[in-house]
Amino acid sequence: MKTRHLAVAMLMALVYLGSFGSARAFTPQPGTADDPLITVSFFNQAIQPFVARLAVVETLTSHVAGLEQRIARLEAQVLALEARLAQQPPVTPPVTPPPVQPIIVHGFINGSVVNIRSGPGTTFSIVTTLPLNTRVEVLERGKDWHRVRLQDGRTGFVSAPLLRIP
Repeated sequence: MKTRHLAVAMLMALVYLGSFGSARAFTPQPGTADDPLITVSFFNQAIQPFVARLAVVETLTSHVAGLEQRIARLEAQVLALEARLAQQPPVTPPVTPPPVQPIIVHGFINGSVVNIRSGPGTTFSIVTTLPLNTRVEVLERGKDWHRVRLQDGRTGFVSAPLLRIP
């Protein structure tokens, strides 16, 4: 009977000591991954980038909404301006007169042999000499010298008293 008591006592001691071990097995250690507070903290760290992206998306959404409102206002202003423009009378371009053909004035050499010079004065070089009654085109009239174009296209100056302009 002693062995029986001893066996029962040992069994009870084992159950009693086992209850301490099981209590610790089911209670998570603070600060470990099994601790519910730590688990929530790990979860928060894991979703933090997604929360940040969501905040950016929400900010962009509000900016887009503001831009859409501005676009609507600007489109309304464009429509109002187009309506005002349609009510305006059409603008006719100003009538430009046809170009006036320049009047070509001709003169005749009034000396037996006259020097045509490169500038207005006797100090300028002689371009050519022309005989009496040679026809030239008068480009500019001056008090003392006239600028003329010769028949070959060259230009020069002739003394005013030596050119007769009809």
